[in-house]
Amino acid sequence: MIARKKSSKAGKALPPEWNESLNRLLNETYQSECKLKSRYFDVHSEVFNEEFLLVISYLSEKDEYLAPVTLFLSSEGTHLSDETKVKETHKNFIDIAGLFFDEIFANEDWNEFEPSWQEVTHNKETYFYKISRENLNATLEANKLLGDDFEDIEFDEDLKQ
Repeated sequence: MIARKKSSKAGKALPPEWNESLNRLLNETYQSECKLKSRYFDVHSEVFNEEFLLVISYLSEKDEYLAPVTLFLSSEGTHLSDETKVKETHKNFIDIAGLFFDEIFANEDWNEFEPSWQEVTHNKETYFYKISRENLNATLEANKLLGDDFEDIEFDEDLKQ
């Protein structure tokens, strides 16, 4: 399960053009870092009733098993209530991603992964983030193989804790 909220099921992907546009922006903005490390950015986004989720992975071009840096950003469903809020959230997510990756690239020894959801405030709005080594593409493929029942088992285990 990639969503922040346990109730978020069956998300809908944003139009591929939006993901492709953000992919281009990130890969062009950080072109020198990508070239130096033989890496690239890959964007995944989904809209749920309860949240908007954006996942940006910084992946290796040569070794798919080399651990990526993956930034998850999530907003409350209220950020999806009208077109203005959606556009504002998209812009803020792009800003936040830039701030995180600027920090990561500025420090050669950066290793501040935060695998649990944390709050971040940007432009007076509250969002949530986590940074992990998760290979999102592998997670999405595993979820397809395991099917819908897997998420229910995972959710039941979380309730017991």
